[in-house]
Amino acid sequence: MAGTYVDDGVSASKARGAGTAWDRMLGDARGGLIDVVIGVDLDRLLRSTRDLNTLIDAGLQVVTVDGEIDLSTADGEFRATMLAGIARFEVRRKGERQTRANTQRAAKGGVPKGVRLTGYTTNGSVIPHETRLVRSLFDGFSTGLTLRTLARDHGTPTPSLSAHMTPSSVRTILTNPRYAGRRVYKGEVVGKGDWKPIVSEELFDSVARRLADPARKSNRTGSTARKHLGTSLFRCGECGDHPTVRTAGSGGRYWCQVCSMVRTMTPVDEFVLRLAEARLTQPDALAALTPDVETDPLRNEHATLAQRKADLAGLVADGTLSRADVKEAGDRLNARLAEIDRLLQAADSPVALLSEDEQWAGLGALNLDRQRALIETLMTVCLLRAPRGRKTFDPDTVSVTWKG
Repeated sequence: MAGTYVDDGVSASKARGAGTAWDRMLGDARGGLIDVVIGVDLDRLLRSTRDLNTLIDAGLQVVTVDGEIDLSTADGEFRATMLAGIARFEVRRKGERQTRANTQRAAKGGVPKGVRLTGYTTNGSVIPHETRLVRSLFDGFSTGLTLRTLARDHGTPTPSLSAHMTPSSVRTILTNPRYAGRRVYKGEVVGKGDWKPIVSEELFDSVARRLADPARKSNRTGSTARKHLGTSLFRCGECGDHPTVRTAGSGGRYWCQVCSMVRTMTPVDEFVLRLAEARLTQPDALAALTPDVETDPLRNEHATLAQRKADLAGLVADGTLSRADVKEAGDRLNARLAEIDRLLQAADSPVALLSEDEQWAGLGALNLDRQRALIETLMTVCLLRAPRGRKTFDPDTVSVTWKG
């Protein structure tokens, strides 16, 4: 016997490349060290006609418990081909059964297998301190904090979270429907899960719409961190197309790259913050910013249609209907769901207004992300050129249009 070739943990139904015992065996055959391969059964040696052809090309004979298979003869090659085909059929059929079982499990709301999700144990129970972290991320983003800020503020590893949080990992959490109690299979929501949601469906949908909003992707400089209040938020009142202003030089001034209008930053920022703070103290501030759209019926319809879509997925999974049978109905459901998402996105207030504690402390006590988000919600700010020779700040050079 020239040697023993064992590939523990390597499925015979998958390709076996360099470094495997299969590859070493073929190398020994090419080197003339072996001409017969002995195995318990043919389907333990190979499970595809591709592997069989490899053995034939190598000029090897196969001996199993059931007897010898002479691959050098037409009869032996035919017999081996039939056995390999049957083995391949069994592998494929087992895989199809497993896929159907996974689809049915997903449609029924079972806890997904695989990597543990932050906030949950592998059986779907919540982990309190991780749950608080997840809620903090959703609440923070909904009030205007950026992904980078959230990653920085919550980036210290905990005993169960060994890695530092990054903007990418924050986004991964904020876009995972499982936190809203939704079951996902192959990237599609297929129904309700039988675990406790960490955030409400309304909050999850609002965050998802904000993340998908193209208006968020207005960064032209490549930097994801805003260092000044009005950068890419304030607009130039001197230009017809009103481009957003940028920071000139090392900071301290706002600058329009179209008409070269320049304004000193500090007095403009202080004036805008005072205006925003005064507006938020007015009784009608909340009503003015609340969209005149009945969102509850839209959300109820969204939930109904999503469940109907999940029911169709279940019928496909158990073989009652084919994908072709449900395609037309599925397309109609997807179109209406997309329309409802657009309506709800238009109705979403980008940020929550100030809490009681924040009102007491004032806008100046908020971090930059919150200040920018509140200003974007409340007003559109346009900067005009300062009069020549005037050294004091002129409020008339800042044009404010209130929203709502």
